[in-house]
This record gives sequence, C-alpha cells and structure tokens, in this order.
Amino acid sequence: MERKAILILLALTLITRIAFLDARPMDHDESVHAYLSYDLLVNHRYSYDPAYHGPFLYFFTAGVFWLFGDSDFTSRFLPVLFSFVGIFFAYRFKRWMGEGVYIFLFLMLFSASILYYSRYLRNDITVLSSFIALVYCYLRFGENRYKYAALSSIFLAIMVCSKENAYIYIAILTSFILLYGLYSKGVVYLRDILFSWDKEKVGAIVIFFAIFLAIFSTLYTAGFSDMDGFRRATIGAVEHWFTMHSTKDHAKHPLYYAALLLRYEFLPVTLAIVSIIPFYRKFKTREAGKIELFSAYWLVTTLTAYQILSHKVPWLLVHLVAPMAFFASVNLKNEITSWQNRGLRAGIVLLSVIYLVSSLHITYIDYTDATEGLIYIQVQPSAVELAEKIIERETSGIHGLVFETHNDYWPLPWYLRHIEIPFSNRLYGKFDYYVTSEINAPLFKSCSLEGRYEIRPGYYMVLFEKCQKIG
Repeated sequence: MERKAILILLALTLITRIAFLDARPMDHDESVHAYLSYDLLVNHRYSYDPAYHGPFLYFFTAGVFWLFGDSDFTSRFLPVLFSFVGIFFAYRFKRWMGEGVYIFLFLMLFSASILYYSRYLRNDITVLSSFIALVYCYLRFGENRYKYAALSSIFLAIMVCSKENAYIYIAILTSFILLYGLYSKGVVYLRDILFSWDKEKVGAIVIFFAIFLAIFSTLYTAGFSDMDGFRRATIGAVEHWFTMHSTKDHAKHPLYYAALLLRYEFLPVTLAIVSIIPFYRKFKTREAGKIELFSAYWLVTTLTAYQILSHKVPWLLVHLVAPMAFFASVNLKNEITSWQNRGLRAGIVLLSVIYLVSSLHITYIDYTDATEGLIYIQVQPSAVELAEKIIERETSGIHGLVFETHNDYWPLPWYLRHIEIPFSNRLYGKFDYYVTSEINAPLFKSCSLEGRYEIRPGYYMVLFEKCQKIG
C-alpha cells in the first residue's frame, strides 16, 4: 500500500512539474541563471557572486545541459528534480503525522507558489525540499539512527550551496534543537551534549562534517580553482545581504506577504489558523511532542524572519507556505479523521477545490500575466519573437548590435546563445540593424523601425534597420 501511494504521488509530481514546462518564456532571472550555466559548460568558468546565489544551481544545470542539451525545458530540471525530493520526504513524515500527512502532500503538490516556482529556474524549491529532508534526517537521528547523519550532511551542503536563506533554516533548526533539549531535559541536556558521546555517535558526526566540507569547498571554489570563493561564500555573502537589507533592495510594504498569502495561499493560511486551537490544547496539557513543537516553532520563526527582512519577493512565499502546511498537517491529523468533524472536512474539501483551480490556472494558463502579484515581472512571449527575428537575420548573414545603456537586455543573451552577436552599453561601429530599448529610440531617427517588442510589462525593445545616420 505504501509503495502504491509513493508511486501515485511521484506520478502526480511528474505530471504537474513536467507538463508544458517550456511553454512559459524564460524570465529575467531564469535566463541569467541558465546562461551562466551554459557559459560554465562551454567555457569552463565559474566564480561565486552572492548577487546570483550559490553555485549548486549552475553546476547542476551545466551537468543537465551536458547530458540532455540546453533548452528552456532542460534548464528547469533542477526545481523539477527537487520537487520529487520534497514530495518523497514529505510522505516519510507519515510516521509522525499519520493521515495528516496528506494535507502536507496536497499543499506541497498544489500550493500556488510552490507549484509555480517548482517550474522556475530558481534555488528556492531546492532549499525548501532539502530542508524537509534535513528535518526528516534529524528526527530519525534522534531515534539513534546514526546513518542519517551522512544523508543530512548532503542536504545541508546542497542548501548552503544553493541560496543564502539556507542560514535562516539552519538557525531555525539548530535553535529548536537547543531549546527543545532544554525544555524536555533542563540543564542536564547541556551536560549530555558536552559529555555523553559514544564511538558510533562521534563517527557519525565526523562523517557529517567531512561530507559537508567536501561539497561546500568543491563548489564554492569551483573545483579549488578559485580559493577566494571560501571568503565570498562566508564573510562576503553575509556582507552582501546585510547591504541589501540596509539599502532596502526589493523593499515592500509591511503587509506585502499578508496580501499575497490571502490572495494565493488562502488554504494553508486557513488550515494554519484552524490548527492553533488543537496545538494550544496539547501545549497547555504538555501533550505536545517534538514534532508538534517543531511545527509551531518553524512557523513562528519563519514568519518573523521574512517579515523583518526588507527584501521581499514573491518566490520567497514558498518558504512561508511550507511551515504553514507542516503545522496544519501535524496538528489537524486527529481533527480531520474524527467522524464528529464531518463539517470541518467538508469545508476543507470545498476550499481545496477552489484553491486547486486557482493554482492550476495561474501555473498553466495565466502564467504571463504580470499583474498577478505571484508572477512579478514575467518576460512576455514577444521577447522570444524578437530573439527569433535576430536569429533569422544573423543566420542570413545580416549582422546587428544589441545596444542598451544599462545592459537591460535579458533574456536575449540566453535565447541568442548559439549565435555571435555583440551586446553593448555603448554605440560603436556600423551594423545592418540595431536592437535597443525604446528610451534610446531618438538616437535612431534616420533608421527604419522594423518592430516594437514587449520584453516585460511596460518595458519595450525596438529593432531598427536601414540606418543612414545614428545619434
């Protein structure tokens, strides 16, 4: 029965993540990530820059390109693969959640934000799924299953080598381990940490750090070819993101996440609120175990951390939805199976149907509508049309220049990676045609306008040819 359930869940994951995976144009950030991965494959160069997050995405995607070729479809394999990781380990929590695990699985599969960004070349699904696996390993390690130390080190390394918010997750888990130990054992717990070590446990910890350091050092130094990668991965990354916070990069109003959650994630929000009552009853009577306490701690600390950070963007929503889903799954496991709560179950089913339709619509139908807060600034199909026009000219022996003063021409470098065309923030030389942003159009008054293309909502690029004079 368990094998059949796993197969059904993985089949659903495959269908929902792979179907029409390349229908949506590569977004700005996706195209940057994909292009840097392609450059790593072709030119064998990589240097960690915290502005572009960790190296795991680039080395993994370059490997995918080497195996399966480079395309919009293959570039999104990383979030697809880690969707499988997240679903697989989410199901393993059934040993603690019971039937409540199906709430967790449903939301991991069909959450609007998780589903959308599971088909989007970013690091967030990688980090989230790795954390779910890490928590599972921690709980099993607590059952004296020391072999999980090695597995946990792999997922911890992947998290840290993926994105800097991994450190938020690490702070949450490590602080919970300490606080739970003090809560359950008192100060004796500190003595046990310092002095209660057996040979098997020591060996597991040594293996844990050896695996972690091997992966961390290899990726951040690009195979030990860039030893300064150590500094940039630690001190440099912290400095960068403190600067981003202080300069209020991507700062939003205080209710930004609340508005997105109510608009797109109303089901996990509702379930999390309903779960407060059964959790409080267990906590008050000291019946709340490790899993219940962790679910509440993860939720509260996550909401606090991401509310404090000024950097607020829609893809970070996945990190808020997951702890809501986890909290509800743990604390509603008895409520939803009780015959007396038929009304609650019916309400959840009705709300789930509405939620499912909303999630599927924005992922598979409305995916280029950048007025949707979840989508943000999606590249439009006309950007791909412009790239095709350029490729057609270049392969016909007609050569041009992509000119943009602020280098704001993405995703064109990704779509034009197989041809040689210069990108520049200054005008030079004589070309058969020019592609530039609409704001620079006055420089091409003597040229013939071939077309105007919407790259992102409100941002257009134009193609000029047959120029007599420029400037």
